[in-house]
Amino acid sequence: MKLVMADQGVDNIVTREYRKGNWTVNETMVLIEAKKMDDERRMKRSGDIEGRGKPTELRWKWVEDYCWRKGCLRSQNQCNDKWDNLMRDYKKVREYQRRIAERGEGTHSNEGSSYWEMEKNERKVKNLPSNMLRLIYERLEEVVEKKGDQTAVAAGGSGLIPNIPYVMDRPITSVETSLPPLLQHQLLAPIPAAIPLTLPAPPQLPPPPIAAAAAAPLVQPSPLSYAQPLPTVDSPAKRRKRGTGNGEGSSGGTTSANNSNEVGTAISKSASIIAEAIQASEEREERRHKDLVSLHERRLKMEESKTEMDKRGLDGLVDAINKLANSILALITHKKQSAPK
Repeated sequence: MKLVMADQGVDNIVTREYRKGNWTVNETMVLIEAKKMDDERRMKRSGDIEGRGKPTELRWKWVEDYCWRKGCLRSQNQCNDKWDNLMRDYKKVREYQRRIAERGEGTHSNEGSSYWEMEKNERKVKNLPSNMLRLIYERLEEVVEKKGDQTAVAAGGSGLIPNIPYVMDRPITSVETSLPPLLQHQLLAPIPAAIPLTLPAPPQLPPPPIAAAAAAPLVQPSPLSYAQPLPTVDSPAKRRKRGTGNGEGSSGGTTSANNSNEVGTAISKSASIIAEAIQASEEREERRHKDLVSLHERRLKMEESKTEMDKRGLDGLVDAINKLANSILALITHKKQSAPK
């Protein structure tokens, strides 16, 4: 496998010939080291927008270049595939070792033996990787655990609490939450500017009785509208409608009971019909089976009779051949005796 690479601004062309076949232990260790260095490099640049938005292909290209500098002649696709396989095997072994540690069984037990003490065939039976080396596993464990620690530290040390701006931008609602929903809606609703509720009457002219009586409901109930909900009085029409609704509810309960009875009756009828259909089907299947058995028996009898007839025919043919041979022998003997000497 060859790859032609051209440097920007330079006419030099570099051709890479990638190695094929199985990975050696040295190549695997170089790949793990390269992935560790790449993770550290990206963690340092995590605050940089350009570093965080870097495509995956470019990151694996960096891993390929690092491996080439260390003598591991593999492509970025090979490195990516190998890393995926390593992580899959590592997670299986780690999960198995954790289960063994949680059970706390002895290391000499067949069910609780450690992965490193099992043979390859035992590992295959338990659906575990058969060729995971302890050196590679420990190295992967160091890289994975260190990466998890770095991610947690980076998340905790960034100092970004995304909920703080949202909380600080919201208005203070400690008073509103203690009120009923109706009063909360009234407090949050804007007060129309066209209805002045707190304007005093002109001092020089006393208000007429009719105007005072009309203005009194506007000034006095205004505090109540923000303190408690207004009482509601049902009209006669609403009361009649509520009474009608109760009557309909009782009749509706009777209707629902009747409907339930009808549904139960229909279900029982359907169940009986289904049971009869199943029984009839079983009877037809039994009759069909009996017909097949009788047909098979007749076929056997016919074959037996045919075999018997063939046997009798062969016996008769053998007898006829024997008689013919005896006749020929007797004729030859008679001719010899009657011949002149």
